[in-house]
Amino acid sequence: MNSILNQLYNGQIYPAEQYRPLLKEYKEIHEQYNRHYKIFIDKIKKINPSLEEEFTAILDRQLHASSLELSQMFIDGFRLGAQMMIEVFTLNITPQNKTKLLFGMQ
Repeated sequence: MNSILNQLYNGQIYPAEQYRPLLKEYKEIHEQYNRHYKIFIDKIKKINPSLEEEFTAILDRQLHASSLELSQMFIDGFRLGAQMMIEVFTLNITPQNKTKLLFGMQ
């Protein structure tokens, strides 16, 4: 079995494409959004069909910006986690300072 790093390097893992929120609340909000979107698009088509294209272009740009934001949040979170692991593994714990370091006791 390949290590996670090998799988990531070889393109066998796609974190951004494989992620699916498991929260029930997210699913409900997403379904509600889709219903409202379809209703709104139908209203726009009745008013002026060219507005649908303009509105879709606006949403596409917003989706692209959200994708960039999520990407940066993932990278920042990963870096924070890596920094925490570095701190954990480089902390000099001795029998003399173990209690103080682990529990903040004097």
